[in-house]
Amino acid sequence: MTERRVAVAREVGRRRLRRAVVAVVAVGLVAGLYGLAHLPIVSARHVTVIGTVHTTRAEILAAGGLGGDPPLIDVNTVADAHAIERLPWIKGASVTVSFPSSVRVVVTERRPVAAVALGSGRVALVDVTGRVLIGDPRRPAGIVLLAGVARPPAPGGRVRGAATLLIAAAALPRSLVGRIAALRVERGLGVVAELHAAPRVILGSTVDLPEKYVALATVLAEVSLDGVATIDLRAPSDPVLTP
Repeated sequence: MTERRVAVAREVGRRRLRRAVVAVVAVGLVAGLYGLAHLPIVSARHVTVIGTVHTTRAEILAAGGLGGDPPLIDVNTVADAHAIERLPWIKGASVTVSFPSSVRVVVTERRPVAAVALGSGRVALVDVTGRVLIGDPRRPAGIVLLAGVARPPAPGGRVRGAATLLIAAAALPRSLVGRIAALRVERGLGVVAELHAAPRVILGSTVDLPEKYVALATVLAEVSLDGVATIDLRAPSDPVLTP
């Protein structure tokens, strides 16, 4: 019996030793793989950025945590893409990793559709969702001004209470932008366009905007506006001109 107990104890000891050896080897392998994964040869040494116009490469790398050649194993493609999308101009972003040393970032930028006054002659450019893209000393050509809108927040924030005007601005043909001084909302009338040295235009709701803009272009091209104070296009097929 004594010999049997000794044999069992020895077998238990050998099993424990084997388990300890396996654990040590596993830890060593994990540590080795971790070390290999963090070698410079498998880092983000080659980052390609595609689709930027208004956003710099440096801004993309900083937002996505891709500066300084981080190890590819540490690149979280989903989280990095979401971080990049928080930049003011970025509408969408995707990040893909290619071993051993490449990262590809593809972005889609937002399109400015209107400007909102900041004061002192400056404006903020906003997209159709009201996202503030940038503050600019002057309104660029091809961008309509939204009047009666609260001062916008810093780039990346959103203009509130201007959804109707933003829809009207996004649908505005470029050929008419130069004729319109501003878009505003007036109680009881809806969207109103203020023309440069010409009548104001009542557009009403955002329904049938393309037809209303075609009607406006036709009236401006073919009708003398002398003595006309208002062009009512709420029924675009039947414009009403009043003194």
